[in-house]
Amino acid sequence: RFGLTQEKIEDLPMWALEDIGQGRRSPLLPIQVNNDEGETLKSRTRFALVRMEDGKVDVVFYPALKSSPLERYDEAQQKQLLDGKAIVADVEMADGRSSKAFVQIDTETNQVMSVPTPVIGRNLEVLKDELKLSSAELTVMQKGEPLTLIMEDEQVTVGIDLNDKTGIRINQGDRSES
Repeated sequence: RFGLTQEKIEDLPMWALEDIGQGRRSPLLPIQVNNDEGETLKSRTRFALVRMEDGKVDVVFYPALKSSPLERYDEAQQKQLLDGKAIVADVEMADGRSSKAFVQIDTETNQVMSVPTPVIGRNLEVLKDELKLSSAELTVMQKGEPLTLIMEDEQVTVGIDLNDKTGIRINQGDRSES
């Protein structure tokens, strides 16, 4: 129905298939659909498999947008998001309640992604213990800024990145190289 054939899916790299199988988003893929007028519309999208309450699996699409919907964020937050940073903001949950979450733009789709702060917070605590980070260093990361450290005579940069499986990205090199 969307032009995503079994062959297209099987041609994806193994890491992408594993991610999809675990409910994570796919890489950006071309799709096509026919509208009510019979026109074929082409687009690019990510998708994820989700388990419904009845136990069946369904597909959720994350289409590429022309621009990110940022109207709910203040000017400073919008600037940070457009600069590629993850920020902490109030988001509306599925049940209608408001909650704090890390928010970031998916640069390939312009979709605004959010992950509840406790999820990323737990991963940050593990990172803090593992790398022996100070509270001040952790705060820098929580504000969306990458942190450059020296580990075993190597420079590494760590920061929050909601595109990463753990929500935290670690790269060799300094901030400009990451």
